Amino acid sequence: MEDILANWTFYAILVMMLFGAFVIGYFFGNSSNKTIVVKTEKVAVPLASSTPEKDNENSAIEKGDTSKRIEIDELSRPGPIRALKTRERSGSLSNDAKLTIAEDRLDFQSLGRGDRHNKDDFQKIVGIGPFIEEKLNSIGIYNFSQLANMTEKDMEAITALIDFFPGRIQRDDWKGQAQQLSAKENQA
Repeated sequence: MEDILANWTFYAILVMMLFGAFVIGYFFGNSSNKTIVVKTEKVAVPLASSTPEKDNENSAIEKGDTSKRIEIDELSRPGPIRALKTRERSGSLSNDAKLTIAEDRLDFQSLGRGDRHNKDDFQKIVGIGPFIEEKLNSIGIYNFSQLANMTEKDMEAITALIDFFPGRIQRDDWKGQAQQLSAKENQA
């Protein structure tokens, strides 16, 4: 019997504390920061007449009502600052993040800028398949001339950016193959 009585007093105290927290939150939450969200529609109104909505708005201002008024149109517009998507759902870096990292790690002045609309077929190079070609394009490398101008530092950065096997670019001699293919294209 004592156990039931002890549990009952515990639950009674718990209910009273929760009710007290509710009352405090209710009064402090509704006290001063009132925000009115209003949906407005644009209606052609003659200049001389006033609408009841305008009269209500003006009377609220005259009474000293300092509540905030937010238009729904303001809530639906995107803000000026947008977050950069850095990861895909799979956890890999997004293309935008790869491009910003590539700008920092690669020397595009020596590599040159590629043209996305005039890109070369990298699959002609031994060791590059469609998947690696897509990854190279995602970091801003589109042309044989860019691969032909790579330095050792660029090769290491590209290996890291496209998640490729270390040293594979040098072993497959992408630079030499790209120089040959670039020379063939320039002759044609």
